Amino acid sequence: MNQEVVAFLALAAREFRGWVFTGFHWPVLAGQVAARLGGEFRQLFEAGFATQGPATELPTSTTDFVAFGDTVVWRGDVLGTLVRRADLVVLDAANVDLAGHVNSTAIGDYRAPRVRMPGGGGAPDAAAAARDLLLLYGGADPARIVERVEHVTAAPGGPVRLRTRWGTVRLGAEPRLLTTRGQVLADRLRDLGVDTSGARQEEPPSERELSVAAEVLTEAATRGYVVAREAVHG
Repeated sequence: MNQEVVAFLALAAREFRGWVFTGFHWPVLAGQVAARLGGEFRQLFEAGFATQGPATELPTSTTDFVAFGDTVVWRGDVLGTLVRRADLVVLDAANVDLAGHVNSTAIGDYRAPRVRMPGGGGAPDAAAAARDLLLLYGGADPARIVERVEHVTAAPGGPVRLRTRWGTVRLGAEPRLLTTRGQVLADRLRDLGVDTSGARQEEPPSERELSVAAEVLTEAATRGYVVAREAVHG
């Protein structure tokens, strides 16, 4: 199993606190790690419900009502009401720039892109309304972090941080490296002209955090998550 990905997921789970609007992909997995570790928080989902505690089985999406089962504690209009009151919004960011803009549309020309991505769904509304926005990029290619994305699918309305497998960076008007795990993120940011001085070494995850993250990745590999299959078998 790719221990770099396991550690990324374990550290991302530490961020879940209070009321958390949880987007699809890495955020769902990180939320389940945090819930299995016993974190005191509730998750809000675009489909119109809130949960507390770990899902009955690992969700395949943010609309997997069967998986969330008895953990559902509220139903209603999340994007129109509660997202603005959330303590944290966590979204996936396969392609992100220094200003915190997320591209979930395409890489390359829109009519004939090199990569066609799934789109933003409710992410634009959630990002714009977020009081505290956390973006998760668990991929292995630092070049997905760019000076300016080609297509802006979602833009932050407030403070925004990006967590990667190599550390975290504050994005926005004055990007700055906050924490580091190795040199990959620091090297990429320096190439983009970002100040990397003063970053602290991130406290490594505990054995229990790693164990639960590995458990979630193993289950996700059987539930259709390509990134989980790659982490487990690649």
